[in-house]
Amino acid sequence: MSPASWWRTITLMGLALAATAGLAGPAHGSISAASNAQRPALRVDARGYAEVSWTEGGTRKTLLIPPSGRYLPGGKIQGADVSKPTTVSGLPFARVVRRTPDGRLWALQAWQLQAGGPVDLRFSRWQGKLPTVEADVTLRKLTGTAEFQGKGIYGTSPTTAGTQVTHYALVDCARCQGAAGWKRLIGVRLRGPRGTFAVQLRPAWAAPRYRVTVTGPNRGWTYAPDASVVVPAGA
Repeated sequence: MSPASWWRTITLMGLALAATAGLAGPAHGSISAASNAQRPALRVDARGYAEVSWTEGGTRKTLLIPPSGRYLPGGKIQGADVSKPTTVSGLPFARVVRRTPDGRLWALQAWQLQAGGPVDLRFSRWQGKLPTVEADVTLRKLTGTAEFQGKGIYGTSPTTAGTQVTHYALVDCARCQGAAGWKRLIGVRLRGPRGTFAVQLRPAWAAPRYRVTVTGPNRGWTYAPDASVVVPAGA
């Protein structure tokens, strides 16, 4: 099996993708539900079971995510959909956002998690404030922090299968190295206790803007959404 096929298999099992082709495969929290998904949708029943659906190759597919434990490919909610469409200001890459009567939020985000890979459809569920990423570029060094509801994002998060995976900050550059859009530069481990990161920007990585994206942490019931920030090159 090729390295790319191996990583895709791991993702479908609920583990992590490699963050960038140039590194040794850092991994992430949250859930990758599908790749290159068309017409994504999300339903939630009164028990807290979430049904993610999308079109792939002309076929409608589903993924059932229970309140705890592993998700079920092909599964569907048994009761009525109690969620309503909503919007969350500041949520990046949002495709679908829903709110249930208890005030909890559910979302699907779509972005390229693996450098050179497909666009992943990412599932999250949470309550309260969003994760945040703050970053700044000074003297060709990109530094910043990532936190969720007052706590730094760092260390590991468990997948639905119980495997612990490590949190990284994924750094992209805009219109650099011949790319028309965003290009992945590197993934760096987030450090505790504040979720800090630092990247020395090489001359070859010169760009007008940089983007830092962090996958949301999994904390019990909560699968926090992914967070991102775009900063200018600075001085």
